[in-house]
Amino acid sequence: MDAGQGTVTVVARGELDAAAAPEIAAQLAQIVAHRPQRLVFDLTGLWFLDCAAARLIVGMSLQAGRRPVIRGARPVVRRILQVSGLAARCVLEDEPPGPGS
Repeated sequence: MDAGQGTVTVVARGELDAAAAPEIAAQLAQIVAHRPQRLVFDLTGLWFLDCAAARLIVGMSLQAGRRPVIRGARPVVRRILQVSGLAARCVLEDEPPGPGS
């Protein structure tokens, strides 16, 4: 996790599935308790995301009053967001902005 100027960036790597949901929920609860202005999930290094983990990420963000930014999602991860209908509740970014952006 990286926080700066009201933005919290959560970096996920590997796989996120229902088995990881309790840990994800606990970490996200701590993050949203600080009420960041912007919540960014950098999924560049994520190879797999199941619907349960996707719902958790998007749902907790929305409950905190923040529309999550999903950055760098691979096609398979993007597809899960689209098929589940969660993509409509996120801001999808292809890549992180470069320096000075």
